[in-house]
Amino acid sequence: MKRAIAKAQAIDTTQGVRPAMQARSLRKRYDLLKAGRKLLHNRVFEDISIKEICAEADCTVGSFYSRFDDKASYFDALIAESCQEMLNRAEEEFDEKSWEKVSAAQIADQVVLFLVDIFQGEYSSILTESFLRESKGGLQSTPMRDVGYAFINTVGRLLVSHINTTLHPDPLRGLAFGLQIIYGSLHNARLRDSGPIPFYSDEFKHLLCLMFKQYLGIHRQS
Repeated sequence: MKRAIAKAQAIDTTQGVRPAMQARSLRKRYDLLKAGRKLLHNRVFEDISIKEICAEADCTVGSFYSRFDDKASYFDALIAESCQEMLNRAEEEFDEKSWEKVSAAQIADQVVLFLVDIFQGEYSSILTESFLRESKGGLQSTPMRDVGYAFINTVGRLLVSHINTTLHPDPLRGLAFGLQIIYGSLHNARLRDSGPIPFYSDEFKHLLCLMFKQYLGIHRQS
């Protein structure tokens, strides 16, 4: 329930979005956002019309405008919803109690695999659109960046004490840069998949995990 409330609040505080006060209104808003996420799997956002979003959600155009000022605020809400969902998933996945007896190497692997799943799965198109808009200055805020910082702190609780301090005198900063490298690799592969290792391959995952552990100085037995 807390996570559902957090997600609703993240959308409610997005500029150009009218807060949903009733369960029915929340449901309609959810349907509209779900429709956009589905359409983004095969289309770029600028080519998707409000009319198409409403048809996919089985809502009227009036229903859309009663919740969002325009298409831009709708997409900002879509990003806010997705960011909060990703943060919720990360906090659940990397709860400290669940990893007490697990090696640092296994934790590092799971961190990378979690991010690979994010970039290859249902959030992939939203991530791409968000990064492209941020690069053009299309967003006044950067919710993806905020989630990135929160993710560093979340996994840092599990990994910082295992990072080689000879390589990284400031382990948290070393972890932050290591994750920045992973983000960049995944973003580039998601956009282009130019190889030489195919993005959707086990080899890609294996080598990314290996690179992350080597950079942090975490060994297999750690």
